[in-house]
Amino acid sequence: MGSVKKRWIANFVLLLLALYSANYAKVISEKDPVLNTLWRLNFGNFEENIAGIKFIDSRIVVATSYRGIAKHAKNGHLIIVDEKGNVIGNTTLLHLVASFDASKRIIALGTANFKWLNESTFTFSPFYLIAYSPNGSELWRRKFNATSVSTAGDLIVARGYIKNGSIVRVFDIGGNELWSLDFGDKVTTNGKVVAVAEKGKIYLFSRNGKLIKAFNPWKGAVARMGLTDDGKLVVVFYSRDGQFLGVYDRNGNFLWGKTFLHVEDFAISQKYLLIYDGVLHIFDWSGRELWSNTKYHPLYPEIGIALGKIALSPDGKFIAYGNAGVKFIINPLFDRDKDGILDENDAIPINNGLFLRIVMTLIVGGLALWVNLWERKKEREEARKRYEEIKNRLNL
Repeated sequence: MGSVKKRWIANFVLLLLALYSANYAKVISEKDPVLNTLWRLNFGNFEENIAGIKFIDSRIVVATSYRGIAKHAKNGHLIIVDEKGNVIGNTTLLHLVASFDASKRIIALGTANFKWLNESTFTFSPFYLIAYSPNGSELWRRKFNATSVSTAGDLIVARGYIKNGSIVRVFDIGGNELWSLDFGDKVTTNGKVVAVAEKGKIYLFSRNGKLIKAFNPWKGAVARMGLTDDGKLVVVFYSRDGQFLGVYDRNGNFLWGKTFLHVEDFAISQKYLLIYDGVLHIFDWSGRELWSNTKYHPLYPEIGIALGKIALSPDGKFIAYGNAGVKFIINPLFDRDKDGILDENDAIPINNGLFLRIVMTLIVGGLALWVNLWERKKEREEARKRYEEIKNRLNL
């Protein structure tokens, strides 16, 4: 009876601690922008990777691409999801999505196939710049090796690689070429301004191709760029020493910047700038860091979150992310005081509470297992003793 009682107590304590930890996880998930999942989708396989995510009003556009290079490469996909997580469009693409962007009026993709010349040599062919409507129907395509693409309003800006260099072309929503440049590496537009990076310089053009300004921002090559509606320019530079993210005003004047080890992706809205470098950082446009998951894990700041590509809704209320798998998740950004602004009053540090509870649960679980095995061993020994006693008596 004593053994049964000890096992019951050990198992009961383990159950209570497990329920306590599960409840705590639920509570903190409502306070954490990367734990509070509204819904998630698994619509791919491990041979695909998410090439980009964009919000279009109440819809979300996801582009997937084949991971790596292989003869058996699978096709990429352009997937459109409504606000409830229902897939309302799924278009098959070529194997590789080299560039992707979407706006309220258009979706633009730089896509390519792998053409194998022999067992070990391949080339990218064919390759296209393709424009889709927000519903996913193809509008037009051009044979163009678009390695960087940006769209906003009724403009599409694409940088293409050619044999002797590069070229930048600007199209309207109907596919008509408006103007072009015989140089350029990375491009971005907000529909009113076109920014082109080339050899450490950034050029700002009007929508009709008039040069507004050219400036030398920072020592390093440009990895990616983004423009807000009001003209703020976000630029990620890379060098041997790491990566630097700089924010500039509409005239090219430096506002603020931060150094990162490796910026995997960033997303912008009129309120916030999200940066993912293995850790998710949320900044306002003054450069103040409002949130990062290092604040949630102060004892283990090196702990990162596997987000992959990220996107931020225009109103700044939702974050979407996805990586290989293909897993896609959408979460709300928290607003603890319900003032419509994400600020320091909204941050609720976890301080490793969940981690400690999980460790405690594992320790208590191990003790409960030991108690169960020990008590059962004792029961078997007692049963063996009784058997030997009965056997000896019968022999007498």
